[in-house]
Amino acid sequence: MSAGGGGGAGGGAQKGGGSARPSGEAFWWALFSAGGVMAALFVPAFVIVTGFLLPAGDEMVAAERAAAFAQAAGWWPVKVALLGVITLSLFHCMHRIRHLLMDVGMRRYAGALKLPCYGGALALSGWAAWVLWGI
Repeated sequence: MSAGGGGGAGGGAQKGGGSARPSGEAFWWALFSAGGVMAALFVPAFVIVTGFLLPAGDEMVAAERAAAFAQAAGWWPVKVALLGVITLSLFHCMHRIRHLLMDVGMRRYAGALKLPCYGGALALSGWAAWVLWGI
């Protein structure tokens, strides 16, 4: 083995002798990571607040809390934050689904799976933006 770096880990040798093209995969992994963090931090908080804390207690108190929550959700910074959490969580989910499909034997369709997975996340994010705009 030469001291100049061979084909080992980090050795720098390229398959086929040419230079590597950027695949864009790092971008999708960054969205996956950011979506995982957002989902882990904020989705449980949303479930607790909207599923347990708002409806808890007397019906009149719960209605007042729901009205206050709806008013807060109508404020544009809250809409932007909600859209960010929803969008990144969708990209996290779709990236995981794409890699699951590749792991169960669809690896030869890796490029073709990008469109339905990431395109679906983008379409659902657009739908979420449309819904949030209406609040």
